Amino acid sequence: MISINDLILVPIYLIFIFGFARWIKSNNIEKYPEYRYFIKGLWFKIIGVSFFISIYLFYYGGGDTVYYFLGAKAIANLFFQNFSKGIAVLFNTNSYYNSFSSFNSGTGYPILGWFNDKNTFLVCRLSAPLYLLGSKSFLISSFLTAVVSYIGIWKFYRLINILYPGNVKAFAYLVLFMLSLIFWGGIMKDIFMLGAVCWFTYSFYNVFILRKKVFWNGFFLVLNTLMILNCKPYILICLIPGALLWLNNFYLGNLKNNLIKILVFPLLIVVFLSSGFFIFSSFSSSMGRYGSLESAIEKAQITQDDLLRKLSYGENNYKLDRMGLLADC
Repeated sequence: MISINDLILVPIYLIFIFGFARWIKSNNIEKYPEYRYFIKGLWFKIIGVSFFISIYLFYYGGGDTVYYFLGAKAIANLFFQNFSKGIAVLFNTNSYYNSFSSFNSGTGYPILGWFNDKNTFLVCRLSAPLYLLGSKSFLISSFLTAVVSYIGIWKFYRLINILYPGNVKAFAYLVLFMLSLIFWGGIMKDIFMLGAVCWFTYSFYNVFILRKKVFWNGFFLVLNTLMILNCKPYILICLIPGALLWLNNFYLGNLKNNLIKILVFPLLIVVFLSSGFFIFSSFSSSMGRYGSLESAIEKAQITQDDLLRKLSYGENNYKLDRMGLLADC
């Protein structure tokens, strides 16, 4: 997973990444004081990913991040071996080329179970361009994944500074320098989803509340929504109600007359509840097992049974029975 070429390529890529980051900082620091943490946050992210990679490679001897990388490598190899098959697999089209049989010993094989699970294999699809951009290096591909995620995290950091100005340093420690957010990186579902959720929040605010650069923010709002929907769709079940409630509170807050607020409040509740129901109904067919409450609970129970396996997790597990889960819902 690590070759002699990394000794040459990694420093070159880091110089380019932080050179570009310095250019971004210099163009924004005078207008937005929080940009003084831009490069520091990126450094922490790169260092955290380095620790993450080291533990998976030298302690565990492999793991999910390695298998995701190998899946991305197989897609990239297929792309150059047979362009039509590579496109079909990369974009998950309905073509008969989008099949596990398209892979061969020359391209390498992804894990069959992961290929058949579109939510899991999306990580390989997203990582394939980064694999090529990163000169086919596991280390550089992991760093680039962290950088892509950091864009979303940074936008969320910018957002909370817009909403609650004067807390630049405190928010930097809460968002940019939080140890769990720094460490968990590399080529994983979680790192893509963290960036997507943060970017979704920022874009939602700019489109529906601030109404600023609606086209581009709308584009990234749709893009990140699709990414979440096709990777961890249950996250949308949490995001959509919160986003609609946020929108509801914003419009109510803009009303100065208390009587009008009282009269408009029930109407807004009905409008946003109907909108939420419509959005969920539109997405439910794409959510698979998370498209209904019963199937979501069944999936949670399966996950719970997996977490109770002492062979894999030892005593580091927790138990939540079906009745408790229903009560929480």
